[in-house]
Amino acid sequence: MIKVEIVTPKGLAFSKEVNSVNIPTEQGEMGVLEKHMYLMTLLKPGLVYFDGNPKEGIVVTYGFVDVTPQKVTILAEEAYTVGEIDAGKEKALFEEANRKLATAQTLEEIQEWTRIMERARTLLEIVEKFGV
Repeated sequence: MIKVEIVTPKGLAFSKEVNSVNIPTEQGEMGVLEKHMYLMTLLKPGLVYFDGNPKEGIVVTYGFVDVTPQKVTILAEEAYTVGEIDAGKEKALFEEANRKLATAQTLEEIQEWTRIMERARTLLEIVEKFGV
């Protein structure tokens, strides 16, 4: 068993011991078991799920992942259950980001709106796949 904690600026969003955890990272989905090597990597929007069961995962946005042989700590900007995601709000955010990206003039604006668009798109895809 390995302890998994998901922490957001609002506090502890999840804490449990599991057999395995799958995490969306900038390099792709990463699976972690007990006694995993030490690792720190960037988190990207996606579904964190446990023991091979994506239907009961936690949706996270950007952040960091810290893995030790005994514990996985996920520091995320946001964390939700699939049922907590407001698909209408995310669709509106995606459309706004898409419009703003079309008129962005600086690299910073392009990066910001691309990031917002990726986040909203990922949350919408998860709701579509796992939503009730």
